[in-house]
Amino acid sequence: MDHLGLDDFTRSIHYISNTIQENKGYLTKLDSFIGDGDHGSTIARGFTKVVEKIRKDKPESIAELLKDTGFTLVTSMGGASGPLFGTFFTEMSKEAEGKDVIGLRDFYAMISNALAKISRLGGAKPGDKTMIDSLGPAVKSLGVSLDKGQGIDRALKNMSIASKRGAASTKDMIAKKGRSRYHGKRSIGYQDAGATTIYLIINAIYKSISQKGKNEKINK
Repeated sequence: MDHLGLDDFTRSIHYISNTIQENKGYLTKLDSFIGDGDHGSTIARGFTKVVEKIRKDKPESIAELLKDTGFTLVTSMGGASGPLFGTFFTEMSKEAEGKDVIGLRDFYAMISNALAKISRLGGAKPGDKTMIDSLGPAVKSLGVSLDKGQGIDRALKNMSIASKRGAASTKDMIAKKGRSRYHGKRSIGYQDAGATTIYLIINAIYKSISQKGKNEKINK
């Protein structure tokens, strides 16, 4: 597989939504340690609205699909999480504009744009115990895969592995952003909910692509 089309991205959004719903309780538990405890329910509500939106409007391009996803997350989640997770998708949509298919170089540009904009929006840096600590390694991994000439499936798998490691690394960090920063050193030992959500999203993208054509449980 050399390119991804609209059907691939649509499948990914459904897969992401299912993954988030399945992990809602886990994300809420993580957030309850050093946050306000509503991250799981908030992100799950956001993706429920996303699926409703794309089923109703049936986006006709990759850019439109990603843009709709991002804007829906912003408007349905609220708080600080909505704009950050919404930006992940709206920034990717910009690089996809006018393209019927997306290759690995395109996808790398898309997710790199998302990382850059989220970093500026939230002011977070690597090591601050945020979603950046999961998204940054994913982007770096994609760049390495691109340089090595790897195929999309292999590149996405490596991206998922890097993101998972990044999310796990937040356990040893002191929170410096958001509500959790008030816990200071007491935040050590707890994995960041936002970083974990980014990993779940990235892993869902990989799983949806790798299982293309198989009997996956995606309810379109």
